[in-house]
Amino acid sequence: MTRAVRIGIFFVFCAVCVSVYIYKAADLFEGETATYHALADNAMGLLRDSDILMSGVVVGKLDKIGLEKGKAKFTLKITKEVPLYENAKLEKVMESLLGTYVLALDPGDPSAPPLTEGGYIRNVKTDLGLNGAMDKATEVMDTANRLVERMLLHENQDKIAKILDSLVATTADTKQSTENLMKLLTETLQNVTELTAKVNRRSDEEMDKFSKLLENALAVTDRLAQMSDGKDEKFNETLAMLEKTLKTVSDELAASRGAGESMKNIAENVETITGKVANGEGTVGKLLTDETLYNDITKVSGKLTDYVDTMLGMQIYVDTHSNYLVRSNSFKTFFDITIQPRSDRFYLLGVVDDPRGRVSESEITYDMTVTGDNPQSFVATEKKRVVDDKLKFNLQIGRVFGPVALRGGIFQNKAGLGIDYNPWNFLSVTAEVFDFASDAAPNLRVQALGRPFVWTIEPFSWIYITAGGEALINSYRDYYFGIGLRFNDNDIKQLVTSVPTP
Repeated sequence: MTRAVRIGIFFVFCAVCVSVYIYKAADLFEGETATYHALADNAMGLLRDSDILMSGVVVGKLDKIGLEKGKAKFTLKITKEVPLYENAKLEKVMESLLGTYVLALDPGDPSAPPLTEGGYIRNVKTDLGLNGAMDKATEVMDTANRLVERMLLHENQDKIAKILDSLVATTADTKQSTENLMKLLTETLQNVTELTAKVNRRSDEEMDKFSKLLENALAVTDRLAQMSDGKDEKFNETLAMLEKTLKTVSDELAASRGAGESMKNIAENVETITGKVANGEGTVGKLLTDETLYNDITKVSGKLTDYVDTMLGMQIYVDTHSNYLVRSNSFKTFFDITIQPRSDRFYLLGVVDDPRGRVSESEITYDMTVTGDNPQSFVATEKKRVVDDKLKFNLQIGRVFGPVALRGGIFQNKAGLGIDYNPWNFLSVTAEVFDFASDAAPNLRVQALGRPFVWTIEPFSWIYITAGGEALINSYRDYYFGIGLRFNDNDIKQLVTSVPTP
């Protein structure tokens, strides 16, 4: 590939990027437009060509701003695809905190008559934004000042003093009542606690006495049944019903005592289990008390956090630049991809089109014989210099320490080291040394990189310029200057999504 072809490809690439950006930045709307007018009280923050939006979509432009009858006159260019009606509304809204505004359009209700081309939109609202908010705040402060002044009048001071005295007295009474209620509640809870303890202590004894009483009642009932000897049927039926009732009560009492015993057993079992868990016995106890398991979980959580940080914070940078070698009168082109999983480390992979290529020297020995009157034989040696493998590769790993980045790995197919110093966002200095195994001195390259358009919009902020020298401690040293582009994966996504698709 000749130098002219490479230069042409580079400028074509730049032209395509600029064209795509211009298409992306331009707010275009298709179709013919109609002209309308509007009168507003305030045109501050609006510029010629300001957008007219409907539901967030650009439907027109502010063509002109003038004066009519002491008010700002807007000349609006709105696409004919949006019909306007007599009750249409136009509102000035803030686009950003920098003080720029756009016009929000409500086309109106189709039940109203259509608005003819050249007509005026009557319902215009332009008092919003920071100025409107400041005016509202000023009105509120004025109202508060007037209220305070009225409160400080002599005839109102006595009333305010009485109100404050009443509030103080009410607060004191409320405090005293609350304290009395809390004391009463505390005493009540203590009494309930004591009563519950007494009932618990006497419950077993009372249950035994009641059981014996039921047994005696059943015995008396049997005795009375025997004594009646079936002479009185109603009396016998009453005794039978009484005996049945007493047996039912006795059975329920036995069941309740059994339930109480079961509850005691359950409570004892729960207490035993919790004690074993607290002592680290059993599977659950080991899980809760084993420090090794806790440390393992902590390690896994830390690794998971690092993985999430790496995946979410990863950045991919694409860098392509071409340097003009002054002494060699040739171009050296670089294409690098930098993968930065975290802010303190990165990996660089690149391809270099080096016009010098790889230089190798070899010796060729010839056996020569001279014929004639005095024939002689001798050995001739020829040194041959071969240049090949012009395509070279970079494979490096780097760590970042504040404004300094250290790199190591493969530099143009040779092992080497590099250091980058980035004192400001628009300037960086780089030094690289590699190719230690050659017979000559290692290759030392020093470069300064400037970003003159770093504060501008994309894609101009991607452009940078370079100047420096390579092989500076060798006899075949050379100096260069060049231009390049560097952007990250987010820029690529925005650029791709902005390209229209058929």
